[in-house]
Amino acid sequence: MKSGLSILVTCLLANFTLSGCMMSSTHKQLMDDERAAATDLLESAKKKLTKERDEQSELKKKCEGDLKTTLGLKQKIEADLAARGMQIDTLLNEKGALTKERAKMSEEQKKLASQIQELNRMKAAAEKRSADYRNLLNKLRKMIDAGTLQVKIRNGRMLVQMSSDVVFPPASTRIKPEAKVAIEELAMTIATFAGRKFQVLGHSDSTPIRSARFPSNWELSVQRATEVVKLMVEAGVPPEMLSAAGGAEFDPLVDNETPENRSTNRRVEIIFMPKIDELPGFDEVLNK
Repeated sequence: MKSGLSILVTCLLANFTLSGCMMSSTHKQLMDDERAAATDLLESAKKKLTKERDEQSELKKKCEGDLKTTLGLKQKIEADLAARGMQIDTLLNEKGALTKERAKMSEEQKKLASQIQELNRMKAAAEKRSADYRNLLNKLRKMIDAGTLQVKIRNGRMLVQMSSDVVFPPASTRIKPEAKVAIEELAMTIATFAGRKFQVLGHSDSTPIRSARFPSNWELSVQRATEVVKLMVEAGVPPEMLSAAGGAEFDPLVDNETPENRSTNRRVEIIFMPKIDELPGFDEVLNK
């Protein structure tokens, strides 16, 4: 009996040991399989990561290349913008210069137009004066031809000249009767120049005169001019057209060395007075 139990126990133990051995071998196989699967999975993940790393590296290179290209493009754009900015500044400066030049040209055009207008006005005034002078000459032609008077241009002014010896007795301011006719005829001509002014200017020679009435040749020359003015007013010349003045001996036509020359210097001049606004540059002078 005991022997049989021992055999049974021995059999059970052998069976258990065999089962254990079988279980241990299966577990090992499972472990190996799992390890192999894990290794494969790890290799697969490693390959995937390597591939992704390589792809990221290529992407990085591409991005760096794109960034470099972009930076280059940015620098080019900035350079272009800077150049365009300089061009804009240049254009603005040129525009400002053109605006100033245009304004300057406009002012010059206005000035030129004003000068042309002034020249036309002066031309018209000169033509009017010339017409007046011709008219005066024509009206006085008979007296000029008779030698009663002379018409001259002297010191830029037109004047009618009469010898004092013809008009006045020596050292006198009384007009000779025969001279009155000539002066009255001259007065009728002068009166036709409405709007014009005439100055009667007396002149003497250098011979001194000292009297209670005429302390010097100044008084004598002025008084002779005044007597001519009075007679011309009586003959119909409006008084506002006339004025009287004296030059004494200080504006001789010739030297006073001979009696003939002194006679030439003794004279009365009726001066055709220019209008101040007809003088060249008159408006410009007033505007300064």
